[in-house]
Amino acid sequence: MLKLKVEELVEINDFYNSASRITITYATGNTVLLELYEAGVTEEFILSKRDLIMVLRNFYVEDICDIVQSGVYSHIEVKVDKSIEHYPVQIYVEDGHKYYCNLEELNYIKGIIDHQNGLLEN
Repeated sequence: MLKLKVEELVEINDFYNSASRITITYATGNTVLLELYEAGVTEEFILSKRDLIMVLRNFYVEDICDIVQSGVYSHIEVKVDKSIEHYPVQIYVEDGHKYYCNLEELNYIKGIIDHQNGLLEN
């Protein structure tokens, strides 16, 4: 199974948001073909079903921005339960919202928060 980086999923999520037509084809097992059409251009992506769910929920664009903003300007609480396969991380933000993700996504989010905090300190 092709394992995409969080950065790649952010780009796919952004392209998904701007697509004029979307086709989802469920293949065998855990594989999904996502076809996105915009301005006469077709892009195809092979995703896991989990990654597709996160794109459809707009996690990689909207939710990550919300989490980062909370992490930079207020407080987030993180709980990890490694016994949960696909969504072992729970992130609670100050306004009461709760987000679920995996460890790779958490590390990506922490990196952005650390970077933004560094910019604010300078």
